[in-house]
Amino acid sequence: MIIDQVHTLQTRYVCITGGEPLLQVEEVKGLARSLDEEGIQVDIETNGTRDFTPLQPFASICMDVKCPSSGEVSDLSLLPLLTPADTAKFVVQDEEDCRYLARVLASFPISSEIFVSPVFGSDYHPIVRFILDHDLPVRFQVQLHRILGVP
Repeated sequence: MIIDQVHTLQTRYVCITGGEPLLQVEEVKGLARSLDEEGIQVDIETNGTRDFTPLQPFASICMDVKCPSSGEVSDLSLLPLLTPADTAKFVVQDEEDCRYLARVLASFPISSEIFVSPVFGSDYHPIVRFILDHDLPVRFQVQLHRILGVP
C-alpha cells in the first residue's frame, strides 16, 4: 500500500527519518527494499545508536553524530561502516562540540561525506572559524528547514 502511495506521488526519492527509524529495523528494511526494487532512491536518517548495515544494500545512511551539547551519545564504532554513498552529520553548538568533532575525525576513519551544521540560533562564525583553523575535511551547512520555519 505504501508503494502505491509513492507511485501516486510520482516520486523517485524517499527519506525515512524519525524519531529513530532503526527502532523498527525489520519494517524499515522491508520498506527500503521495496522502494529500492521500484527504482526509488532511499535515504535513512539515524541518530547513530543502532547498526544500520542491514539497510545499506537498499538505502544511503545519514548518521547524525550526537555532540556533547545534545546530551545524547552516538555509537562512534559505526562511523567506519559508512560508505561513500552515506553521510555523517554533526550538529554543533559551541567550541566544546567543535573540539569533539575534531577528536572524532582524528580517531575514526570515515569514508562518507561529513557535514557540520550549527545548532539553530547559535553563532555560526566561531564554528566556521574552528573548521577553517583546523582544516577539517567537512562541509558546512545551515539548517535551512529551521531558517524557513519548517518543522
